[in-house]
Amino acid sequence: MKKNKILTILLSLLMIISISCEKDWLDVNTDPNYPSNVSPELVLPSAINSATAVIGGEYNLVGGIWSQYWTQSNSANQYKDYTNFSLPATTVDRQFRELFSGALNDFNYVLQKAEESEDWGLYLISNVMSAYVWQVLADMYDQIPFNEALQGSSNIHPHYDDGQTVYDSLIARIDRAISKDLSVSSVSAIGNKDFIFSGDYDAWIQFANTLKLKIYLHQVYARESISNTGITALLAENNFLEESANMDIYEDITGKSNPLYEADRRALNTTQNIRASSTFMYWLQQNGDPREPFIYEESVNGGWGWLVHGNHEAPTIDVNPADVSRAVLEATDPVQLISLTETYFMLAEAHLRYGSATTAQTMYEAGVTEAFAQFGLDASSFIGAGGVYEYPAGTFNENLEAIMMQKWAALARFQGLEAYFEHLRTGYPRISTVDFEDASYTAGEFTVPINSVIGDNFPKRFPLVDSEISRNPNAPTAANITAPVWWDQN
Repeated sequence: MKKNKILTILLSLLMIISISCEKDWLDVNTDPNYPSNVSPELVLPSAINSATAVIGGEYNLVGGIWSQYWTQSNSANQYKDYTNFSLPATTVDRQFRELFSGALNDFNYVLQKAEESEDWGLYLISNVMSAYVWQVLADMYDQIPFNEALQGSSNIHPHYDDGQTVYDSLIARIDRAISKDLSVSSVSAIGNKDFIFSGDYDAWIQFANTLKLKIYLHQVYARESISNTGITALLAENNFLEESANMDIYEDITGKSNPLYEADRRALNTTQNIRASSTFMYWLQQNGDPREPFIYEESVNGGWGWLVHGNHEAPTIDVNPADVSRAVLEATDPVQLISLTETYFMLAEAHLRYGSATTAQTMYEAGVTEAFAQFGLDASSFIGAGGVYEYPAGTFNENLEAIMMQKWAALARFQGLEAYFEHLRTGYPRISTVDFEDASYTAGEFTVPINSVIGDNFPKRFPLVDSEISRNPNAPTAANITAPVWWDQN
């Protein structure tokens, strides 16, 4: 929607290229090439692009595999560590460093300059975007460098803060940003330098409130009273996203494509790694869901076929790859930070817990409708009376499961990491007690990959990255990836 205005900005292209290259000199606190005096309006697009390239690239890939939308092909092996849950400390190390030395450093610079000049619009954007990145990192690692991070040479060995501390601080930071009086700020000409909302500060305040809603929902089982108070206040204000918070600037040109498409379809020696997982494809087929061809390509031999999730070696090694569907990835796919359909499902859950039961159903139906509409499809027959996705007139748990299952379906292709966080938080989709090929298997339930290196367990966090283990003496002892993060208490 904003392509014609901003695709010529060189910083965007340079940042995408930089993320595809190894940068051993990067550290979470120092950047020797970091400029000391640059207009913050010029740094903002670099920061946004750094964040979205990582979150919409490798993080979306891992989340898509762990959420069982995608699985590793049996004709290649690029991502088998993700399907096997065999994650060394080097896993997504480069992406971790990029978020600190790139995105967060840049956002911090913009914040400081905006506060000095009382440019509260620029301050709002950089504050909300940095909060989004911090929240993702806290969910992935539980403990992260936070209060002592981004101090440059004055503190090259920052202590780590726990996820709860990070969450509380993020709420305070967001509240501080949205409390500023934008009408009296010395507003800069941000315009097309803002890749998300083109300088629409009302939309950024809605994004801020929606991010707060997510932060409160994530901790609903860990600190119910905190979530109740925060969510109730947000529902009363009722000022949430009315459009998706997307990075939607990509072209089908090398170096200007969606970051996952760029990394997987352009940069590798094969384009066949990401294939249809049995878990999600079977669920779509069992429900007669028309979204299937927007998630998976027709196989070479015709039709839509899957691999049993994670079973890219024996026994499915003998399955003809030409019978298996490849994941749909488009060069022009947006990077979705918080989509409108995700917003609707968050509101459905929030109202189910603390608001209006009637509104919970309304938001659920809006979420399904939007999830279909993004592909030009009509959901009315699915959510209407007798439809396969009709909102249940049932118990709290039945309603919650319906919301979360449709949220899982809606996040496919674009928001795999958030889908996996939601599985950890709520337990939906459920985990099957039988193999996929067992006659009693229930469509949509996660199955344990046959080649998993952690038995019947599932990852609860990412491993602490190698660069921190080797360089930062204040890094915590690496936790097992099966250890839950602080809010995962359901």
